[in-house]
Formats: sequence, structure tokens, C-alpha cells
Amino acid sequence: MEERRKSKVSMQVLKSQSMVKSAGDIGPKSISRLRMRKTSFGFTGVPGIRPIERTSQVGMEFRRPPLMYLPTYQLDPRTKFDNEVVEIETNKILDETFTDHKYNDQESPNLALRIAGEVMRKIKDLNFNRYRIITVVTIAQKRAQCFNNAITFLWDHERDSYVDLRREVNTAIIQVTTFGIYLD
Repeated sequence: MEERRKSKVSMQVLKSQSMVKSAGDIGPKSISRLRMRKTSFGFTGVPGIRPIERTSQVGMEFRRPPLMYLPTYQLDPRTKFDNEVVEIETNKILDETFTDHKYNDQESPNLALRIAGEVMRKIKDLNFNRYRIITVVTIAQKRAQCFNNAITFLWDHERDSYVDLRREVNTAIIQVTTFGIYLD
């Protein structure tokens, strides 16, 4: 009877040891995974942020680099939006692309996109400081109809400006509106 009890106890001990081993097998694997992934947590991959001395048990402390430029609090643009220059550049583009145009359902929308892109590129090359340049090009077929176009913005009358040009050929009307919207 005593041998039976010893064998039962030894079986329980063996079972508990095997459970400990299996729990031990899971534990080190999870710890090794954490060790492998430890470098991916935090700011180790962010350029410009470097670790400093360790002051806590939890992890490395990180400090942002000092600012290179201080705020200028500049409220007015250095180069103002010049309506005359924008009008001259837009007229040049319209002379090149729209003079011999005949309205066509397939070609006119593509021409409007191309003109808008060229006007935007030319005006952005003029480097109007702190202005968002928006160009709206509308091409309509000319059929003895009235044409009205309305665009609304929140407007700052001191700094914002626009240039509006219209041209007509035998079969089409084009309206090119370019806005210089000041960004604070």
C-alpha cells in the first residue's frame, strides 16, 4: 500500500515537473521574442532623436533635438501676389493654346486641365511667398447662351487677390480664374 502511495506521489511529481517544463518552454520563447522585438519599440528608428542616459527601469528616455529656427511671427508676405504679372503670364499661355481651338466634347476638357496645369506651374515659378495658388478653367460651347460662374471663398480683402480672364473664339468660351489665397 505504501508503494502504491509512493508511486502515486511520484506520478504526480512527474506530471507537475512536465507541466513546469512546458510552462518553462513557453516562457523563454516569449522572453526571447521580446528581446528580438525590443529594438522595434520606441524611437530608435526615428532620425534626429537620440537616446540619453537611462533614468528609469522601464525604458530609455528620449529627447527631441533643439529647434533650428525660431518662429518669426511674420504676418505679411515677402512677395505679394501681383495681378499684372499673373495676367501677362496667363495671356501668354492662352495665346499659345486657345487661339485656334474648336470646341469638341473629348478634347476641350483635356485642354482645360492642361491650361490649368500650365498656369499653375508658371505662377508657382514666380515664388509668391505664402500664397496658395488656385486656378479654375472653364471651357463652354458657344451657342448664344448666357454664361455665369460663381466661386466662393473666405476672403481676406487686404492680402487675397484674383485674376479673371475671358476669351472667345467661334465655337467656345474660356474663362481662366487664378486666385492667390494668403496662408497665415
